[in-house]
Amino acid sequence: MTPAVSQGFALALAVLLVSAGAPKLWRPGHVAGALRRVFGPRKGMHVLRTYGRLLGAWELVLAAAVVLVGGRVTGVALAATFLGFLGFVVVAVRRGSSCGCWASMTEGPAGGAELARTGVLAAAAVVVAVSGWPPGVGVAALGWTAVLLAVMVLAAAAGGRVAPVRSAHVARRLRRRAAPTRRGRMLARVVFLAGFVHVGTDAEQARLHRVLAGEQSARQRPTAQKASA
Repeated sequence: MTPAVSQGFALALAVLLVSAGAPKLWRPGHVAGALRRVFGPRKGMHVLRTYGRLLGAWELVLAAAVVLVGGRVTGVALAATFLGFLGFVVVAVRRGSSCGCWASMTEGPAGGAELARTGVLAAAAVVVAVSGWPPGVGVAALGWTAVLLAVMVLAAAAGGRVAPVRSAHVARRLRRRAAPTRRGRMLARVVFLAGFVHVGTDAEQARLHRVLAGEQSARQRPTAQKASA
């Protein structure tokens, strides 16, 4: 692998680390919720929020090291981080939980899209860890950055088709995902193409959760009526 290719892949991973790490510092509650749903209530939410902030800080530090330091040592840390993300997504998929990867963008249960996306990124991290890359930002590397990001989007779209989220109500969730504006609908299409289950403001998420709670109570009502009869 040429230095331009490996540097381009590393820069793509750095961009994703920044985009994932900053929301964790800003809103660690989403990561805390994902940790609690996957591993159970072993720790208090304040502790899990601290974990979320620490993870976000680590992602930002690692992204800076990718650009400023480079090399195989940084590559090992990069590969270990993304392999850890992949393992967490696998557990989240098996338990039908959110992976919390991009804070409010992943409030729905993880599925094939998240698994495929994270798998591609973990594979790229292993490749650049083996090959190494020079520090800095080369013009020739930026094209390969775009290539890896495009492959990630295509893998997520394919993964969502092959292994959709295990829920009978996913289609109804997706129909309610977009804000009632042209810009909101366009944004929703873009992020869903990248494999996200839900995107929107806090108010839109609250509306979605109310609808889902209503669906759950409606499913439970016939069972309760049969039991009382």
